[in-house]
Amino acid sequence: FQAEDGIRDVERSRGLGDVYKRQLIYSVILIIAVIYVYKMLQKLKIPIDKYFIFSVLPFIFWGSSTRVLHDAAFIGALNPELNAIYISPIFPTPGSYIITFSLALFVLFTSLLIQKARRIPYWKTMLSAGIALDIINVVLIPFTNLWVLLVISASVSLWALLFLSPRILSARLFPKKSLTKKINSFLTNENLAIISAHFLDASATVVALTFFGYVEQHVVPRMLFPYMGAYAMFFLKALIVPPALYIIDRYAEDENFRNFLKLVVLILGLAPGMRNTLRLMAGV
Repeated sequence: FQAEDGIRDVERSRGLGDVYKRQLIYSVILIIAVIYVYKMLQKLKIPIDKYFIFSVLPFIFWGSSTRVLHDAAFIGALNPELNAIYISPIFPTPGSYIITFSLALFVLFTSLLIQKARRIPYWKTMLSAGIALDIINVVLIPFTNLWVLLVISASVSLWALLFLSPRILSARLFPKKSLTKKINSFLTNENLAIISAHFLDASATVVALTFFGYVEQHVVPRMLFPYMGAYAMFFLKALIVPPALYIIDRYAEDENFRNFLKLVVLILGLAPGMRNTLRLMAGV
């Protein structure tokens, strides 16, 4: 939903055409950045495993929560000192992504140096640093609408259960069938987590549009809203995310590359989902 300048409306002054062009440019930048980061991780010989992903997760939250602090500062919801810091124009997109990436990269390099000198696994240092930064942001955010978290959590839980049900039912009804094996091989815990992250994004958007009067900026959802309303977000996520994961599982033979692609898909859902949820909870 609309969240570029801390206001609850589309940037009419520049027109939707400019918004769409900006989204296209960001998409191209994203593709280039993904290629560059993967090559960099290869050179550093860092395996894209569960430990790397766990160490990255706190920085996804930090980026989302820092963006919320900018939104809060825009309307003066923080104290004067914090408003002066977070009102900076470097925080909105794409600045927030650049800052988050730079911070995560710095902590990664520092963690690798500590690992070499003290033999402490890099991911432990990186995870600890990220959690510490997250705690600071959580303390600074002025939460006012805690009920939003309950509503969004309930929505995500229901969707997660819905996607999990084929695995449960097939295992009980056809425990030895090949179809059951195929379902289990696709609906893995990691794929279900990624799908849930995207339905967090969709749930937060639906709540924002339904209860808070926000306006969706993205092109495709706006085309479907006249027919399906805000719930088109759920339809689009179900239409796009599971097939994307299936293609990755089917054609990405290298495990590192496959895990990296899934991490990118996770970030594309989790980052805006957490940002939107936190923003609604803060009432900004």
